[in-house]
This record gives sequence, C-alpha cells and structure tokens, in this order.
Amino acid sequence: MLDLVIRGGRVVDGTGAPERVADVGIQNGRTIEVGRVTTPAKREIDADGLLVTPGWIDLHTHYDGQATWDPQLDPSFSSGVTTAIVGNCGVGFAPITRGMETRLIELMEGVEEIPGTALHEGLRWNWSSFPDYLDVLDAMPRAFDIGALLPHGPLRLWAMGNKVGTDKCASGEELKAMADAADDAMRAGAFGLATSRTRLHRTLQGEMTPDYQVDAPELKALASVVARHGGYFEVVPDGLSGESLEALQHEMKLYDEIIGETGVNFHFLLFQAENYPQYFAEQLAALHRWNGGKARVNAQLSGRCSGVLMSFLGSHPFLDRPTMLEVQKLPVDRWLGELAKPEVKARLLTEMSRAGSFGEFLNQFWHRIYDLGPDRDYEPEASRSVMAMAEASGRTAADIAYDLLLAHSHQPRLYGATTNYPTGSLDLVRETHLDPAVVLGVSDAGAHVLTVCDGSVHSFMLTHWTRDRKRGPKLSIEQAVHIMTQKCAQSIGLNDRGVIAPGMKADLNVVDHDALTLQPPQFFSDLPAGARRVMQKVTGYRATIVAGVPTRENDIATGELPGRLARFGRTAT
Repeated sequence: MLDLVIRGGRVVDGTGAPERVADVGIQNGRTIEVGRVTTPAKREIDADGLLVTPGWIDLHTHYDGQATWDPQLDPSFSSGVTTAIVGNCGVGFAPITRGMETRLIELMEGVEEIPGTALHEGLRWNWSSFPDYLDVLDAMPRAFDIGALLPHGPLRLWAMGNKVGTDKCASGEELKAMADAADDAMRAGAFGLATSRTRLHRTLQGEMTPDYQVDAPELKALASVVARHGGYFEVVPDGLSGESLEALQHEMKLYDEIIGETGVNFHFLLFQAENYPQYFAEQLAALHRWNGGKARVNAQLSGRCSGVLMSFLGSHPFLDRPTMLEVQKLPVDRWLGELAKPEVKARLLTEMSRAGSFGEFLNQFWHRIYDLGPDRDYEPEASRSVMAMAEASGRTAADIAYDLLLAHSHQPRLYGATTNYPTGSLDLVRETHLDPAVVLGVSDAGAHVLTVCDGSVHSFMLTHWTRDRKRGPKLSIEQAVHIMTQKCAQSIGLNDRGVIAPGMKADLNVVDHDALTLQPPQFFSDLPAGARRVMQKVTGYRATIVAGVPTRENDIATGELPGRLARFGRTAT
C-alpha cells in the first residue's frame, strides 16, 4: 500500500516536458509511480484540474539565524519552497570564536537588514565550528529542507580576528586554517563557500565586510578546496548594481582566473545595471565561455526587477534626513501621524539624505520609482513612475513619492526598480531565464525584511510569467516550473529532487493556477523581540508536500515537520 496518491492532476514534471494528466504515487518519502496508479494508498489528494509540480528550490536565502529557531521559515514556506540554501553573500554565524557574536550580528544586520534585536533574542550560539552549526540545523525538525554554504565573512573573522578590515592579507598560517576549516565544512555537508566583494555590502557600523576585496591567492586556495569536493563557489561581484563598471570588469577577469585555475563550480549574481546595461551581454558571453571547460558555471538572476519596496515604516528616499531621524525617535505607531503634518513634510522635503546613505542612493532613481498600483504590477509602464507623474502634474517627484508613501506605508506599493529594468520592461529577464546557464536566484528570502518581499518570487513566476503578463510574451508553465525546480537543483548538484519521477524525493506542490494570488504586502511584528518585517501572503496552494508528507493544505500549515538538513555529498550527488 502506498502512503499517498495525488490523483488526476496536470503533472508538470520539472524537466520542461509537456504537462500530462497523471497520478503520482508516493511511498517512504519517494515518488514510486507516475501515470495510472492502481495501487491502493492510505490517503488520496484529488488534483483534478490542478497543477502538480516538484517543490520549488530557492538557491539564495538568508535564513541562517531564523533556521535555528523557526521551523516554518516564512515567506518561503507559504510560497511552495521545499528546499532552500542559506549562507549566501558571505554572511552567516559560523565558524565562531566566543566574543564574535555581536560582530556577526552587526555584519548580518548591515548586509542583509535582518533586525539585530531579533538575532540577539533568537540565536543560542550552541555551536563553534561550521560542522557544529550544521549539526544544530540537522537536529531541528522543520517544514522543508535547507542546505548551507560556508560564509567567507565569519570564516575570516574566525581565522584572522582583528586583522580583518586592516587591508592585510591572510598569513600563510591563517590561510591554512581557513582552508582546513573549509575542508571540514565540505566533509560535513556544506554545499560550497560564499563570498561578497561588493562595496554596497557594509556592516551595521558602515565598515566594509570581512571578505571585501580579498586577494586572488586566498580566493583560489578556498575555491580549490570546494572544487576538490565538487561543491560550488558563490560570489557577489563588486559593481553588480551599477556602482562601477571598472570594478565589475575586474571581477569578471578575476573569476576567469579562479575558474580556469581551480575548475571550481561557480555561481555569480547577475543584474542588469542602469549605469551600464550593455555590459550584461558581455557577462553572459563570459558565462558561456566558462561552461566550455570542466567547471559548471551559473549566473543567478531574479525573476523580476530587483529593487526596494518602499514604506515610511521601512526604506524610502527620505532616510537619514534630519527630520526623519527625529520622527523615528517616536514610537512606530506615531510615525505616519507625525509625517502627515504639512509643516513636517515641508521641512523634510527641503533636506538631504546623508552622503553615502541608502536614502541618497535611492534619490538617484526617481525615474525608476513606480506606483505599482492596487494590483502590484511589477512590470509597470513608464507613466506610473513618480517622475512621469511629477511632470504631468507640475509637482516634484519627491512630493509625489511622499504622498504615496504616506497613503500606502502599511501595505507598500511604491517600488524602486534599481536593476534589471533599465528599458522599463522585463523582456530581458524573460529571455535570459531561457539561457541554460542562468538560474533563478537572489530571492533573499529571510533578509531585507523591511524593504524586500521577493521570497514570494516563485509564486510570481506562475502568476506574472505564465498567466498575467500583458506587456510581452509569457513563459509556458513547463518553462517556469523547470526554471524553479530541475534547473536549480542540477546547478548545485542536488540531483535527488526537482523532478517528478520514480525514485526522486517526493517534494511536490499542488497548485490552483487560476486562483493563485499574491496578497498585498503588509507589515507584521512576528520576529523575536517583536521586530517588524514586511510579508506577502500567497493563496492558491492546495498542498505542499515534503518527503511525501503534506506540510500545507489549502494555504494552512498542517503542523507536520518532515524537512531536514540537506548535506552535500550525502543527500546530493
């Protein structure tokens, strides 16, 4: 007798093959039969007219802290994710020497905007080495599987202490310690190592990250360790968001050396920058050239424009202005009332954000700040930019943005499209995702909790790209599902999932495609210590199944926690 049969659904198996009506039989956490299943089962799910797909795989999340206290890991849990990778961008919480705790929290808070109050409250620090940290993750039942990359920032702090940030290279002894620790991490099941090289990543104190501009010998030494185990090396390039074309060109030359000399499998973040959109094509050309060798190289690209969901309760172009800093000394529930006063608005609009601040950065993008409207259309027309509205009304863009922020801060809909949207269209995003070497990434689920709501991007792939898009060609359902499942799994060597086929891990979604809806983003105070985050609820998942066990049914958690730690080399080949 089977444990579960999903009966008569529109099976889209993850390979890109055409959908077909079929049953899916599951036993002992694996798919046993796909087709006409006659074997009796303990339970059946009627999927007539519904999509049956593999569970989504999210390569780029930041649940490093949250995964130690939260078994469900929203927003991914409610959006059909069944496997997620943490440790991206070189930030995390292991390895650690006692006394580093605050520095690692400030690193994570500065780079990924995860409230330090929540991290101080939630983290127990019951680990030292990275293998210890994996054991802690492994001991906790959870709603879906997670895997982990070794983060370069904590690794350097652990090996070099206060030398980090002094522009001094690692000594031979320090580099050996890092390489040995990387080897131990890979043996324990790390999927690889992640590093950040961008100047946009700073600690809470405004300092550069521990792994910023690390020299080539160190990167090659660590990449060689990862390559020896068959894992992958994930990099955030300097210049990726438009801060310097010269820096980005230097990065690509460096990656050419690393890949050529070590043969390491490689992932780098890929954005089309507003300042030099033409360089995107050169990066793709390099990607194809590298894949002609022995390494597997992938670029991680978002499923939509990357940017900032703006609110006076989170991030916005008026950050760091003196009047705003005064308002933020009040209790949060009084901010909007104070900002609604005409004299406060008038004063704030005459001020400037602090040089080098995020607010100043956002002031460069008035022509790419859009009102997404009540339907939250992430591919807005140019007429919906605050600059266009200002020109049509004779007001300033700042004045328009201020009023929209005031009206919609509880349910944000003002969006700053900082990358992947220089032409005012998502045509290039669609085209690029059809490239075999480009994978869906950069959801940043669990991070940027006051400014980004991209943990729902997998649901967006099914709504916008296969159903709702009006401004150009769509993706087929088969293409979108392949992008979110098998394509991601194979890029990191996670070959036991991502496809509905006999013998594969039974991680699946049953989706009402017609009814699938992303609800308006809104703020919740549900992190440890009551810290706030913006969340976007999703409805339309009839079931999410992990290892053969339903974890959500009709958009409600079942309470089952079958997820575990995925260890590279053990649960992956």
